[in-house]
Amino acid sequence: MTWPGITDFSEAIQNPPLCFAGTELEAATVAVNQRGMPLVFSGSFACVYSVSTQGRTFAVRCFTREVEDQQTRYNELSNYLINVLPPSFVHFQYLEEGIRFKGSWYPMVKMEWVEGEVLSSFVDSRLGEPDTLRRIAAQWRGGPTASLRGLRIAHNDLQHGNVMVQSDGRIRLVDYDGMFLPKFSGERSPELGHKNYQHPERSAEDYGEHIDNFPSLVVYLSLLAVASDSNLWQFYNEDNMIFTRSDYADPGKSEIFNRLKKSSDATVAKLAESLEECCGLPVDQVPDLETILQNIPQSTASSPQVRSTPTPSPAAPSPPIAPPASAPQSANPPTTSGSGYRQIIQVQPTATPRVGGPSPATGAASSAPRPMTQRSVRSTGSPSRPFSLTGMFVQMRQNFSDNVAELRMNARYYEFKKVALGVAIIAAMVSVLLTAVIALAISQAPS
Repeated sequence: MTWPGITDFSEAIQNPPLCFAGTELEAATVAVNQRGMPLVFSGSFACVYSVSTQGRTFAVRCFTREVEDQQTRYNELSNYLINVLPPSFVHFQYLEEGIRFKGSWYPMVKMEWVEGEVLSSFVDSRLGEPDTLRRIAAQWRGGPTASLRGLRIAHNDLQHGNVMVQSDGRIRLVDYDGMFLPKFSGERSPELGHKNYQHPERSAEDYGEHIDNFPSLVVYLSLLAVASDSNLWQFYNEDNMIFTRSDYADPGKSEIFNRLKKSSDATVAKLAESLEECCGLPVDQVPDLETILQNIPQSTASSPQVRSTPTPSPAAPSPPIAPPASAPQSANPPTTSGSGYRQIIQVQPTATPRVGGPSPATGAASSAPRPMTQRSVRSTGSPSRPFSLTGMFVQMRQNFSDNVAELRMNARYYEFKKVALGVAIIAAMVSVLLTAVIALAISQAPS
């Protein structure tokens, strides 16, 4: 049978009672753009919608092509993680009969909608906060990558669009379509991941618990490098952070590698050397992040420089954090191979939608990148000026406050005098009345 496309699913989802009949989503409300069309994000083989019902919001990810073993893979993943779901993962549910279109049911993945920003957008909006970026790097090292390694599994497509940063600073991973489990050993990889994060020699034969080692290092180094020098963000092109596939293919001729190896931050320089070495190793021999960091000093870099000429990046609404799909992209078609996704142009909302939720291609939640703006450094230690305008206004405000206080005291004083006078008058009247009563009583007494 002919498999539905994005246009078909967008048509079907406008009628939840029909397309979700018999499920909790049949009374759901679908998020729409300002044209009243369903807000949709697309990937190479999936599209994602945000639906709300009974006070909860879900990201529903519909597949735009048939994947024969998709249900089996999700069932295996669900069973494997049933008692050990890492904090960085999102609860998901694969539904073989998830959405109905023209009388036929098609599979979908339903995930909780999580508010957050895709990693690249998060970094872009915090270039002047090096400590924040270093904290995210530390969390990346001790959270998602450590959990995956400890469970002997691999995400298989670690990249900026599949990494969400929530408002509380927690990292969430999305897009579990191609995940590796020990049970899948010996199989071919169902996807090759984002080319700007994967080893230059990776192929479908490279599929094992080691497959995240290279992209884990790329993300970690990118975060520390930008924290050390925000001007490095000039290498960001909306489809990467600071590296591209061409850099891995020939590190010796790469400008970004050359810059990083000369970094004043010893950690960044050493990690850049390590990444360059990894580019020349077979994919399955790339060490994991912790092994690489054993002989590398901890970053002690000073505050990063602030770029003087920011390059504005178009804002794009973010998809819901949901199950597998690949990283959300900008409104322009992705230039990478892999499972990246973008918001459909014909239904693109003109207002920034709620952040978080499944990414289309990956079912991951994503957020709208905020436009870059000129950032300034707060000057500290400047000597104070004795006759500054600020001082004059402060003094005027103090004088005004003193005058008001004095007026209030005077008002209370005059109020007190009025009350005292009233009491005195009443006392005098009472005294006169008592005197008159006593005199009358005396005059009428028998002699």
